[in-house]
Amino acid sequence: MPKYRFEFIEGMSQPAIFADMADRDEAIKEAKRAAKEAMLDGIIDGADPTSWVTKVYDEAGYLVVTLGFQDLVAAPEDSQRLKEADEPGVMRSG
Repeated sequence: MPKYRFEFIEGMSQPAIFADMADRDEAIKEAKRAAKEAMLDGIIDGADPTSWVTKVYDEAGYLVVTLGFQDLVAAPEDSQRLKEADEPGVMRSG
């Protein structure tokens, strides 16, 4: 099962989370779920999550998706457009 790295940038970077996911689509769904949960927690705590970003990388370090606050609240789930890497395999993180 492929391993994905989830990075949550909430004002300041949080430690990355590594998880085994069946595929890229499952990793994106999990990133959305976790980001929405973090946003709700942040709002309850009085934070402004509008600048928060979640990034998902595959096990080779290639960027799979970048989710911003607006991606999670601006449109219904089925019509959202994600900011995916323009050229898969080009953006890489350690």
